[in-house]
Amino acid sequence: MNASWLIQRAKENWLKQGEEDLKFLFSKVKRRQGSNKMAVNLFAAFPGSNNREVINCIVQHFQGLYNPSPPSLLDVSLFPIGNSLRNLYWEFLSCMVTDREIKKSVFSGSSTSTPGPDGFNYHFYKTSWLISGPLVCKAVRSFFEKGYIPRGVKATILALIPKTRNVQSISDFRPIALCNTIYKIIAKTLSNRLKPIMPHLVKHNQSGFVKSRISTNNIILAKEILYMARKNSIYKVFCAKLDIRKAFDTVSREFLLNRMLQKGFPNSFVNLIKACTSDVNYSVLVNGAIEGFFSSTSGLRQGCPLSPYLFCLVMDAFSALLDNGEFKGINVDDFSLSHLLYADDVLVFGEATVENCLCLKKIISTFSNATGLHVNLSKSSIMFPKFVKNHAELCNILSIHNISEVITYLGIPLSFNRLKVADFLPLTDSISVKLSGWKASLLSFAGRLQFLKYTILNSIAYWILGAIIPKTVSKFFKKVCSKFLFFGDCNAGKKLHLVSWDNVTRPKEFGGLGLPSLASLQFAFNCSIITRMYNLQSPLSQWLTSRYISPWSPIHSFATKFWRDVCLTAGMVKYKFSFKITRNAPISFRWDHWLCNSRVEEFLATQDLNYQFPTFYSNSLVRDFILGDNLALLSCFSPLMKSNILNVGIEEGYICLWWDNNKDCKHYNFVLEFYKSHPTVSWHKFIWGPKFGLRYSCFSWLALVGGIKTAEVLNKRNILVPLSCSLYFSQLESVAHLFFECPYSFNIIRTLIRGSNCFLMEPSLLQLLEWIDGNGLVSVEEKNFFSLIVCCCVYFIWKERNQRRFNNAFNSSKSTVFCIRKVVQAKISNWKNSSHMLGKLYS
Repeated sequence: MNASWLIQRAKENWLKQGEEDLKFLFSKVKRRQGSNKMAVNLFAAFPGSNNREVINCIVQHFQGLYNPSPPSLLDVSLFPIGNSLRNLYWEFLSCMVTDREIKKSVFSGSSTSTPGPDGFNYHFYKTSWLISGPLVCKAVRSFFEKGYIPRGVKATILALIPKTRNVQSISDFRPIALCNTIYKIIAKTLSNRLKPIMPHLVKHNQSGFVKSRISTNNIILAKEILYMARKNSIYKVFCAKLDIRKAFDTVSREFLLNRMLQKGFPNSFVNLIKACTSDVNYSVLVNGAIEGFFSSTSGLRQGCPLSPYLFCLVMDAFSALLDNGEFKGINVDDFSLSHLLYADDVLVFGEATVENCLCLKKIISTFSNATGLHVNLSKSSIMFPKFVKNHAELCNILSIHNISEVITYLGIPLSFNRLKVADFLPLTDSISVKLSGWKASLLSFAGRLQFLKYTILNSIAYWILGAIIPKTVSKFFKKVCSKFLFFGDCNAGKKLHLVSWDNVTRPKEFGGLGLPSLASLQFAFNCSIITRMYNLQSPLSQWLTSRYISPWSPIHSFATKFWRDVCLTAGMVKYKFSFKITRNAPISFRWDHWLCNSRVEEFLATQDLNYQFPTFYSNSLVRDFILGDNLALLSCFSPLMKSNILNVGIEEGYICLWWDNNKDCKHYNFVLEFYKSHPTVSWHKFIWGPKFGLRYSCFSWLALVGGIKTAEVLNKRNILVPLSCSLYFSQLESVAHLFFECPYSFNIIRTLIRGSNCFLMEPSLLQLLEWIDGNGLVSVEEKNFFSLIVCCCVYFIWKERNQRRFNNAFNSSKSTVFCIRKVVQAKISNWKNSSHMLGKLYS
């Protein structure tokens, strides 16, 4: 454990800013080691058997899993082709591999990845590339020339990862393939060629492992459809979630290869895929030992870079069957949808009729018999709106008897009914568990900040992307996160909060800690939805365009709460968005401000106050008026408007909506727009340096925003404590006095920063930082150096104050200076010109 603790530490994202919570780190490592002893749990489940018998049962289980009976249906022609591969991609897939491609595959791999049977990982090949690189390139080129991989290179170890905390049987473990790195380099090279053409091959229903497709689009679209069906009794539909049993492990390799040929892949590329996926031998990792050795006839390895893309090609066959015309999905105006996919997570929408359910049953049977992927009916579930009365009959046809009011899809609850607060209990319970117990007791303030930022708020942000968070749940998050951050106990009673949570959840430029607020996350998400509606081709974009036309059009009475919120945000940021006319962009002719940053109607109204826009064109799109390289001109347009329309250029590509004249907009730009009305602070750049210690920056932030519980602050709130300064007993203890009007603290600053002798009187913390910023005699690097010293001084002076007040332990200013110098020396050791800085530190 001690040898690898630095790697473990690097994997803890919430500690990556340099927070030294070693107790937490070692507790985390110990906890992981305990959870990895899966064999102990299995041995306990078979008290009458010895360990060797249990291990044999484990090996036999996976040997049977990867060697099932061959599919009974071998005719791939029963499946519609769907999108086929264009001939222009043949050369790209079949050309000889280059050394640059191979090197890219190696250096894009994770250096901390787990090695396969040969014991080498990517880190070995990266560090030894000058020596091993030519040999690796020669081996990979040989594979592309001959289409052959030795079986030993394809040999794989199965690491068993528990699906739940309390495992009861071997089926509760997920087998993750640990492949040899030389094989992963080959597979990654092939996947890099396959990745860019996947959007052209796989239907838009599939959002998993396909570039530019987003899983939360599926959640939003599903919620929109369910809301529409709940509000309209004419739509008698069902929503079924299908669980595919052991999806990656049981897929037919023969079907995969035949499907690739059917979709137009060149024979040479299919042969390379066949060489990678066939004749794979497995061993099982049990309690740290490699057990068994058996061949396989089916399945794709979870852990192989190729597997996600190949599996999506198999699932595309299911999409083709559903969209073939026999099965009737949802049809609303010009929009139709039968299903949504994220890898093997399947959500099916269809008319709630006997004939349609029989058709779906036939499709599932055909797909299972051909691919080896079988639906686990006991784990599948189905929902109906209240208007459907024959749900019992339909469930009997589909053999799905789990009728639910709420279905969890991609971790988010879905329902025909309005979600209740109780439906958010999985999220609130998960957050409560994560914020309590050993984590809270072992983390410092800075560690808790990182834990909130990189773990807790990421979970909350994902739910915001897929659901409107109720106010009750939002208040709960604010309360528990605030208590966890400031006191380390989310279950604590009433406590003294000196900084409001709204001030904490602001960007650092605006005086906060950089934690996102729920309101800012929702705002940024709404802006993202608007850009995705116009700039991405997806079922969600088609639905929003067909259903609502534009976020700047009048809100329809049937609009969902989600869409109303998006429209509200769109009105606030309209001036930030601008349009570029492209040939396929879904820009509304009437409602979008595409003409000189104005709507057509607004432009015409400036010329004729009585002008009425022709209702015939209300739902038209700009692309409908494109003729050749220009826009068509209507007879109702004035000469001035015709002249402006003729000046509008038609651009290539699909991206048509720009944010602040930039087509590549980041999430952070939306967050900054949300806080634009708040004043910025000048001191944030001095305490949040990229190479500063996080704990020192946090205490400086607390001092600057009034978050430190000095005697002055406590007495103002009727908490009676001694008023005199513990460092210099003759004056009142306040933030301004401690930093750095107190002679004790100012003596420390003068010792560490020689130039601070210029102050005629002891400065405050803010005055000292402003002096550092305005000092034109020092470089930017020296300013960062002085700012780091100031942050460390704040931390150690406050620590010394607490030692004196609570432990009756006294250190001189020289001892405190020694501690500060030691910490600063460690922090600047990797800086450029660190020797020069050290000279200033000890001068």
